[in-house]
Amino acid sequence: MTVQAWIVMTTAEKNAATLLDDEEAMLGAREVDNGLANNLGYGTLVGQWVAPARLLNDIEYARWVPTLGTLPIHVMDSDTLFAPVIEDE
Repeated sequence: MTVQAWIVMTTAEKNAATLLDDEEAMLGAREVDNGLANNLGYGTLVGQWVAPARLLNDIEYARWVPTLGTLPIHVMDSDTLFAPVIEDE
């Protein structure tokens, strides 16, 4: 379980930010797919996208600050945001 600050994005915001990806750095946003996330008090999160907020302080990700720096940031547990991965035996 990883508790960290996450930038919350709509699909359109994620798509716009992903246009800034290159070989050096990629946004790597993940879609929230765990229904428990909607119980965190931040409204409907399932279907939204998140990326670690720490990238806003990373010089290699500076180009994302104008796009992502004004979006909501919430401290959340990744186990609540993402459905468990069921591995085949």
